[in-house]
Amino acid sequence: MNSETPQVAYIGIGAIGYEIAQNIHKHLISTTGKPLLIHNRTLTRAEALKKRVPDIQIAETLIQVAEQANIIFTCLLNDTAVTQVIDTLLSHGLKPGTIIIDQSTIAPAMTQQLVEKIQHHNDCHFVACPIMGPPAKARAAALIILAAGDANILEKKVLPILIPATGPKAIRLGNEPKKALQMKLTGNYFITSLVEMVAEGTTLAEASGVGQEKVQELMDALFPGSVIPAYTNRMVQNTFFNEFHFPLTSAKKDATHILNMANEYNVKLPVTEIFMDHLNTVVNDLGDYDITGVVAQTRREAGLNPDGSTRPVPEK
Repeated sequence: MNSETPQVAYIGIGAIGYEIAQNIHKHLISTTGKPLLIHNRTLTRAEALKKRVPDIQIAETLIQVAEQANIIFTCLLNDTAVTQVIDTLLSHGLKPGTIIIDQSTIAPAMTQQLVEKIQHHNDCHFVACPIMGPPAKARAAALIILAAGDANILEKKVLPILIPATGPKAIRLGNEPKKALQMKLTGNYFITSLVEMVAEGTTLAEASGVGQEKVQELMDALFPGSVIPAYTNRMVQNTFFNEFHFPLTSAKKDATHILNMANEYNVKLPVTEIFMDHLNTVVNDLGDYDITGVVAQTRREAGLNPDGSTRPVPEK
């Protein structure tokens, strides 16, 4: 390590960020010898990661990140959180040439606004590298990286950190950062549609008397190694009530962005509209469960209980 080695920082130690940060830190230590600097709004989350990885460094404030880091990753909950963090960093003054890499799922239009804010600040740069995959994939460095922005910055500064530390390759989407978000939302369209499909299919089997357990057998045979058997299992076993892989409220944020994008380009997405309707009803009536909890509403519409059991026939 020498004085020219850039300081990399990671902001947002949520379920995904917790895993990504560890892998980036290990990669940095093995290549540059310089530990990762992490920051999280809730400090206890960052402290928990440091307890697991003692030589990782904590920035207690965003001021410290702005003063020390040359390359800053952000992985945050929503548009508001990303905007607040980046505005705070800019207000404190970033180091000349700082690169900000956002891995959050936000609106493409918001991404474009961030590009315009950052590119006029001290020769700084913004690229978008949202990822696809659950925390388990992040832990295994097997995420799908969607990358868009200045090709030279990505090739020389960003992707050498992300690959293979977070995933084996990147899908390159050109020079406009918002294209990476458009691809992320397209990918999330497939995910939310699969969840809705499995919810309807398992409900059909249970209501008809075939049994949702048999759907599990079928999905295991038809789609081995894919996410579909996993979604089916969460619904059949009703683990969505207390095991959150992706909360419904977070899925609502993404589905809203998907529908807004579809409206902008005159694309009809009836499956997403149905998914959103089921999601809203479950959240309002039952609670904020895992994304697979939309099945609770397809069951109720079929005359079943939210857990899939048969409702008693009312006495006449």
